[in-house]
Amino acid sequence: MIPSLLITAGDPCGIGPEVVLKALVSPPPSCRVAVIGDLAVFERTAVRLGRRLPRGSHLEFLDLAHRQRYTPGRPSAASGQASLDYLEAAVGLLRRGVAQGLVTAPVTKWAVERARRGFKGHTEYLARAFGVANPVMMFASPLLRVVLLTRHVALRRVPSRVTPRLVRDTIRTTLGSLRREFGIRHPSLVVCGLNPHAGEGGLFGREERRVLRPVMREFLRRGVRLEGPVSADGFFADPLGYDAVVCWYHDQGLIPFKLLARDRGCQVTLGLPIVRTSPDHGSAMEIAGTGRAHPGSMRYAIELASTLVAKRGQTPSGGV
Repeated sequence: MIPSLLITAGDPCGIGPEVVLKALVSPPPSCRVAVIGDLAVFERTAVRLGRRLPRGSHLEFLDLAHRQRYTPGRPSAASGQASLDYLEAAVGLLRRGVAQGLVTAPVTKWAVERARRGFKGHTEYLARAFGVANPVMMFASPLLRVVLLTRHVALRRVPSRVTPRLVRDTIRTTLGSLRREFGIRHPSLVVCGLNPHAGEGGLFGREERRVLRPVMREFLRRGVRLEGPVSADGFFADPLGYDAVVCWYHDQGLIPFKLLARDRGCQVTLGLPIVRTSPDHGSAMEIAGTGRAHPGSMRYAIELASTLVAKRGQTPSGGV
């Protein structure tokens, strides 16, 4: 079976349509791709870029044909509703087995929230749609993979949100995905501490002793290759040698990741029954419609999703 990917256009007022078109200049040759959005938006975007819509036997556009005319850089409740419509259409096709993977262009969360109260992001929406209790947010590049214990949470709330159960579930899901999708038979993980110097033996905080170490001992007894907690301030100077780094909060993992990955990295949602990737940036309204958006992260998200779909199911996940 040729792997099939769906790509949602994201906010039609943002850079999503632009980076999708730029990334699809050279779509993965072994992957069938269907782009879900408004064809009129893509046609106008192509005109602004001075190029034609990409065509091919492995590429099609699924037009939802909203009547609204969206203005680049000016998101609204209407563009939020369109973003949600694209996503809901994709979920319906994925549930029917029409495709095996999903690449989501960035949305504007407040605009979608106006259309659907309680919308927090793609990760939470997809977890609810597929009945997954604890999805895991990974950021992947050829140089580094980062996994987050918390996602979009105020920094002051991070210590109370990270529990032994959350650490255990995150590590277990990460190990399973590294084996199943990434084809790594014996993955190795390293866990960052929350506090400066990973707590300095309790001098700067006890979260490492109280939350991390008991769970890590459980996995070590089962033969899992797991190290830490390490001090994040020095670790990322040379993060090679591990298959993934577990971080406590958004900026602890994302600042070093984006410095190292540049335009060769993307987000991956672990724990879903389908493959899902996304660029590691937002809808960038400040440059929408200017033609200046770099397609690197979207291109990598498509490439990685194609690879993960092909690998999924070929490698046994094992147990931990």
